[in-house]
Amino acid sequence: MHPTMPAQEAPRLNNMEQQVALRVRRRLMLLMYLGTSPVNQSIERVMTTSLRISSCIVSLLLSFVIAPTCATAQIVYDWQDSKEGWVPASESNLGCNLIEQPEAMAMRAFNTTPVMRSGTVNESLGIDAGTYDRVQITLRNPTTSGNPNARLFAYAPETNAFMCHWNVPVDTEMEGFQTYTLDLTSPPNSGSGTFEGTVGRFGWRGPWGVANGDTIYWKQMVVYNSVGCTNADACNYAPYAEVDNGMCVLVGDSCDDGNDDTINDMITADCLCAGEVDDVQDAQPSLSIGMAPNPASMELWVTSSLALGRFRVLDAQGKVCLTEHSQSTSTAIDVSGWLPGTYLLETHLGGIPQVHRFIVHRP
Repeated sequence: MHPTMPAQEAPRLNNMEQQVALRVRRRLMLLMYLGTSPVNQSIERVMTTSLRISSCIVSLLLSFVIAPTCATAQIVYDWQDSKEGWVPASESNLGCNLIEQPEAMAMRAFNTTPVMRSGTVNESLGIDAGTYDRVQITLRNPTTSGNPNARLFAYAPETNAFMCHWNVPVDTEMEGFQTYTLDLTSPPNSGSGTFEGTVGRFGWRGPWGVANGDTIYWKQMVVYNSVGCTNADACNYAPYAEVDNGMCVLVGDSCDDGNDDTINDMITADCLCAGEVDDVQDAQPSLSIGMAPNPASMELWVTSSLALGRFRVLDAQGKVCLTEHSQSTSTAIDVSGWLPGTYLLETHLGGIPQVHRFIVHRP
């Protein structure tokens, strides 16, 4: 779907990026609040009937788009100043070097077929091949080849043997970045295999015609669904969707927060389902969560005003990284083996769901 480190200034986002980031955060919070499990789910949708969302329909197909985000969140690799976990292929005939740069990741070719993959052979996205139907790639190809086909590979888990591959025609002698879209429902290259089963990783080969010493610049890759909510004001807004699915969830929509003591439940400005207390209740203890250091590189300490109880951690794609139960008000989470990136801690202090963001970073 990332204890001490040097203080550094967070990268500045433009207005559009800030709006998208806020919507992604809201969609994550709503999806996790509704209690969906991202494990082994290909597609989930929140259906609204008479503008009411209830837990009994959460198991239906969700059209949320995240990071990554949860179940059908788009998978986004932003290669500005980051490799996003991508590694060069280990085979000598596919050799290249990947270099982090501010504008894009540079692929320096060692031969004519440089290949990079979205993680080592032991890592896996764990998604079904039918979960997404589009891949968008943004790159700059300064070479002059007359047959510049980049190639997208799909791999099953725990193998470097490709499941199948597609050619993506790209331009040459680019002075700027260009974006291309591949339909994953289109047939893979003849004889390369079929796109089915569990997808562990993706990979890219540099455009055909790249020579030893040439450099290709990769800026962004997005794996997404073409059908989703196209209303930019919705909690489940899908910025890459091409066709609206009629399932947008808006602030003010009726919902059910699962609490019998509340009334007038509706989707709040934070895209959570909340209601008003129906009866006078005894004063509740203050609920608070603390996390330090954040960002963390080896260990994250979580402290709370009440016993933590059951909690879990999800990555930006909504995959569950950790589920634990603690009777203490503090606990340490070992993140030394986790990939750098953004993670979400989901707690239920006092029966109230909360979501807290933290980052794993390697100095």
